Amino acid sequence: MIWSEIALICVSVVLVIVVIAWAVSVAKRKGQGAENRVDDVYVKDGVRYTKSSEVVDEKGDVKVTLNKGDVMLERGEVYVVGKDLLAGKFTVLLADENLDAVNMRVGGLVREYKHFSSVVLTEGDEISAVSANVILR
Repeated sequence: MIWSEIALICVSVVLVIVVIAWAVSVAKRKGQGAENRVDDVYVKDGVRYTKSSEVVDEKGDVKVTLNKGDVMLERGEVYVVGKDLLAGKFTVLLADENLDAVNMRVGGLVREYKHFSSVVLTEGDEISAVSANVILR
């Protein structure tokens, strides 16, 4: 084998790896949009709308588990609406069943939110869970 053949083989292998990595990233991005959609939630012009605000299922049980389309706010982390999550109306669900309320910072102000309360987030708002993890549905 001459050096030009070895170089051609190496370049071909690198090109195949780059094409495979690109195809995997495109497939992953396409899958994220469908994976984050729920039947009763739709996005229009970058705003999240919910057709139903029910957090209780047909049997009357509370649906607090993390579902597709829900946003988990970890305690102490700051999330920006429009960058980390979509604008819209969310229902606040407490991730800890032993708590009755949680403190959240929305737009710079800390306020107490009870389980099942609503919060409306607009583009550019910053939100963070101050005292415990929170699920936004």
